[in-house]
Amino acid sequence: MLVGKNVKIRAIEKTDLELSYAWMSNQENVGGFMDAHLVHKESFIEGMEVLIKDKSKLFTMIEDSNGKSIGIMNYREVPGSTTTLEIGILIAESSVRGKGFGRECLQLFIDYIFNTKNVMRIQFLTRVENAGMKVIGEKAGFTLEGVLKKYKLEQGDYRDYSIMAVTREEWSLKKTKEGVHI
Repeated sequence: MLVGKNVKIRAIEKTDLELSYAWMSNQENVGGFMDAHLVHKESFIEGMEVLIKDKSKLFTMIEDSNGKSIGIMNYREVPGSTTTLEIGILIAESSVRGKGFGRECLQLFIDYIFNTKNVMRIQFLTRVENAGMKVIGEKAGFTLEGVLKKYKLEQGDYRDYSIMAVTREEWSLKKTKEGVHI
């Protein structure tokens, strides 16, 4: 378990999958920058059970300091790369969005990955108009590397995505320069 000042990040368990399904199938929980998944609960849970056993991926549950589940994070290997992991984060509980939980989770997760995995870079994708996620990424040391035009069909339109990344060296310099203690 990763423990920060306001959050805890732990490996997702089978008992978390119903809540994950509830979040991922509700547009309010996934927010305005992705589509809710409209799949049968049993299919979602079966698929997640397979994914959480896959050693090339890690799915986690985010909890607040009181132990209440507020979101999920994951990483996966990027096909074709032996040096990169791609991360995803969802603060599903709208009542805690914009309060620093995402940034704290991102910093804890990045530090964990660079301290335990043989990777040189971590990246994430977010919709171009998702200013909040881009700011969180920048504050955590990520830089914008480019825009993927018409990358995904979401909410009835082809959406552009930003790709942001941080390298091992950049993260190390950020921690040293800012005295980041994770």
